[in-house]
Amino acid sequence: MASPTQAREVHHRKEEDALDEERELIDLNKEAKHEDDDKIVASESSETREAKKQKVEQEVKDAYQEDERRGGMTRTTTPRSLTQEEAKAKEDDARASRMLASTSNDLVRPGLDINDYVDDSEQTLTFLTRWKAPETPPERIIHRTLVEQCSKPIQKQLTTSDVTQNRLSLSYSQVRKKFQQLLGDESGRKESRFTVYGPDGKVHEIWLREKKRSFDLTIGWWSFVEQYGLKECCDFVTVWMFRHSVTRRICLAIDTTRFAFRKQVSKRISQAAFEDSD
Repeated sequence: MASPTQAREVHHRKEEDALDEERELIDLNKEAKHEDDDKIVASESSETREAKKQKVEQEVKDAYQEDERRGGMTRTTTPRSLTQEEAKAKEDDARASRMLASTSNDLVRPGLDINDYVDDSEQTLTFLTRWKAPETPPERIIHRTLVEQCSKPIQKQLTTSDVTQNRLSLSYSQVRKKFQQLLGDESGRKESRFTVYGPDGKVHEIWLREKKRSFDLTIGWWSFVEQYGLKECCDFVTVWMFRHSVTRRICLAIDTTRFAFRKQVSKRISQAAFEDSD
């Protein structure tokens, strides 16, 4: 039988063993907890990286779609209006190009006869002599009730100078013959301003200047050419002078006709078809 001292030692060892087991269990629990925490942290880090990756991919996708949308809007947006200086520069460039093209067309190339630039065919003569202008301006230009004391019309094929310079030259003999009665009211003036009705009935202000060998429509004529897109050779004008029944002022009416001509008609045809003796 064990003594009390031995019994106490045995009991003390058991307590110490129990404490050691408890400490080991606590340590194991801590290690397990750390492992679980590490797994959780690793899992959260993985999820965070994946979320960030998806977020970046989505941002890139959204940015791409935004660029596409803006690009589409840019392509369909109405272009900005030109400034006054830009519009003037564009107009000057276009005018210079037209004048250059017209000048080059007028040059006689070596080896070509002058008749290569003039139409003197019988077919053209027959065609133009059959083309007769009405006695008064068409009603799409001005209503007949507003036309009083109308002259006979003057017809002319437009030349290079007519569409590249600020003047329309009318035959002196024809103006004196057909417009003289109405021009009497403007006698003594070398230059007069007239209200001019265009092919579409729009009203223009153009000056008529008397020269030694012609009557020229000057100031305002260039705008008229630009507005109606007039071209040399293929475009013909018909000009009437009349008294307006309401205002009692002397006015002009100009109609335009386009034919498939690429050359100036000869003097012979012009005299026969348009009574142009100048």
